[in-house]
Amino acid sequence: HPVHGTWMAFRALVIFEMESTSYLNDSDGSGSAVHVPLPPPCPCPLSQDEMKEAKKIFDYALELNTSSSDGSSQEEGNTNTNNTTGRSYGTQSNKTWDELCTFLHHQVCKGSDWEEVPESMKPWIELRNAISVGRSDWKYDEAQLLYHYTKDPNILRRELDRVHCVNK
Repeated sequence: HPVHGTWMAFRALVIFEMESTSYLNDSDGSGSAVHVPLPPPCPCPLSQDEMKEAKKIFDYALELNTSSSDGSSQEEGNTNTNNTTGRSYGTQSNKTWDELCTFLHHQVCKGSDWEEVPESMKPWIELRNAISVGRSDWKYDEAQLLYHYTKDPNILRRELDRVHCVNK
């Protein structure tokens, strides 16, 4: 996002395939079509250096989560390993694409502090933080960031207790 950067999250997004222009009914209810041109695409708000750094972190996150410990792909045709660095990223979790999606979006894992966050989750958090757009004004606080990635209910309980104490 050009203002909020990576510090916004959608819970639902609906996309409709359309032609290069859209048509809306006019406001008087007559049913006549009004031609509304589509807006131009937004320019990318990232610098080339930020894009390179984000790609490096993204490649690392994919390698950490979708490759076996010897660096070989878990799925035929998977080319997400970062072979250009020759770096060993430690223990990989051997997840398929479906398992990775479940891990990132549906799995509840312990993580009420940074020591408990799974190592394979940390690059995804680093990726969001690598983008400077919006970071100074919109970055999630620590509790929100931890909850967003771990969905650990203990974080919510701790925050409710904190708010309750402040409001006494």
